[in-house]
Amino acid sequence: MKVLSPLLSKLRLSRFLSFPSSLKSRLYLLMLISSTIPIILIGSLSIYSISSILDNKIDRGLLNHLGQVRSSLVTMLNNLDYSSQQFTINGLIGSDLAKWLEIDDLHESLTLGSEIQKNINLLNFTNPTVGLTMYYDRSKGEALMSNQLVKPFHPEELSLLTSIDGANYYGPHYSNYKYSDTNMVFSIIRRFDIGSSSNETSNIDIYVETNFKLFERILNSAQYGMEAFHVLIDKQGKIAYSQNSDLLPAGSVYPSEELSQYIAFEDADQKDLRLVVFVDRGDYSKEFVKWIWSFLLVIILSITVSIILAIIIRNYVYRPLLNIKNGISLVSVNNFSKRLQRHGLLEFDYIIDQFNNMSVKIQELIEQLEIEEKMKRETEVAKLMAQINPHFLYNTLNTVQWLARMKGQTEIDHFIASFTKVLSYNLGKDGIMVTLRQEMEALKDYITLQQVRYDYQYDIQLHIEEEVMETPVPRFLLQPLVENSLYHGLGDVGGTIEVIIERTDQNKLNILVRDNGAGIDQEKIDQLLSGSINRSGLGIGLNYVYKTVKIHYGPEGELVITSQKGKGTSIQVILPMKGEGNGHD
Repeated sequence: MKVLSPLLSKLRLSRFLSFPSSLKSRLYLLMLISSTIPIILIGSLSIYSISSILDNKIDRGLLNHLGQVRSSLVTMLNNLDYSSQQFTINGLIGSDLAKWLEIDDLHESLTLGSEIQKNINLLNFTNPTVGLTMYYDRSKGEALMSNQLVKPFHPEELSLLTSIDGANYYGPHYSNYKYSDTNMVFSIIRRFDIGSSSNETSNIDIYVETNFKLFERILNSAQYGMEAFHVLIDKQGKIAYSQNSDLLPAGSVYPSEELSQYIAFEDADQKDLRLVVFVDRGDYSKEFVKWIWSFLLVIILSITVSIILAIIIRNYVYRPLLNIKNGISLVSVNNFSKRLQRHGLLEFDYIIDQFNNMSVKIQELIEQLEIEEKMKRETEVAKLMAQINPHFLYNTLNTVQWLARMKGQTEIDHFIASFTKVLSYNLGKDGIMVTLRQEMEALKDYITLQQVRYDYQYDIQLHIEEEVMETPVPRFLLQPLVENSLYHGLGDVGGTIEVIIERTDQNKLNILVRDNGAGIDQEKIDQLLSGSINRSGLGIGLNYVYKTVKIHYGPEGELVITSQKGKGTSIQVILPMKGEGNGHD
């Protein structure tokens, strides 16, 4: 349970879930809050909305629409002014007309007239807001050139809207297009050649109308969302145009008093025109009623939805939490086989999945700890078995060494001295971890013994970086590796063994022992790692190395054996350079 306690302490729900009755009370409180908060929010929204209405929100909206209509009218009149200037004597089209009026040759007149007509049509095509355009000869009372067919034209019958910079603006009035009797337009008339004394140009006027659809689009009262109509008032205070001729007929004086049925909103433009929109008082009041009914409907829906959501929250939140509580209770009694069921809610399913994963990991951790403890015990037993009566062995070896010296057997003396060092190192009780330098000194003594035994039939080359010599490593790590190359690689035929130890770029200690012997097949490699072959001189083989690496370094330690028949064997041990392992001792 020492392993489980830190993991269970991370789940702060356990204390809360221990009191289901308290949780129920909290959920009911949440249900009450979820029901009252929408009412408070809707009430605040209602107060804000009513306050906005009282601050003339609708009035500002109507005036904004009216301002857009006024802006469109001004743009339309400016466009008429610009288009008509193209027809003056200084304009792009008018300069050709002056020449055309003075030409006597019929062929030249037809050619230039056709060019003028084409330019008029081009101007009309490139400016879709312009409708009928023509030159009008006042002295003859006829249209000279136009882009459309013209009905009998009487400019004196048009209602003058305003006069600016020598141009007269008219309308709204019926179009002078021959086949139109109902379409309303605005128009402009200006002199072709102002101040001219020429008989050919002084009587020529320019007439330009707006497009039919443009007028309908600009003065469309449906854009206000309620019953309304527009009235245009000229600078003399007379009604130039009215969409309600029964109540305010065109040509009458605009009344100063308010109309009982309508509310007037007025805006003035830069052409000395006054644009007024009249809105039905009943429709105007309907906006207030609409807001009130909308608020009531939202309040009713919000309360209904909040109650439903509160009940759903109670069911969907309490049950998964109770499920998690039961799971924690099972884990607390070391029952890891039970898996919590998912509830279909992403948030709780995530917690449940993490809890199930935690249970699996705890179970795997316990099993791994049991395996590691078993491996550690086996290693300790193997070590204890190797430490059989060490004092008797030491005393016996010292006696043999003393006899060799007495007899003058120097070679036997040195052999016994090296063997005593190896035996003392292997049976020592100084701790499991030693420095790589100590391990190398013991390996050199072991090599000396084996070279005497094999009569120097093999060569051992050591390549160790000085900077890694103080690195802590487990005891007896190198000797079994070299021993394996001697017994299972070179045998009695001799050869070369290389020991290479270096630091890698990943801050790991790389130990490589390779030989050029006969090689080992995969079946024998598996037997060596499992410990089923016991030919090692001290009973400690590759199985011991493998277990030692795993016990001290866990998954970060690696033991890799590669071999090819007739070419040799390589044994590689990779250890993290973190001091004394990673806590697996």
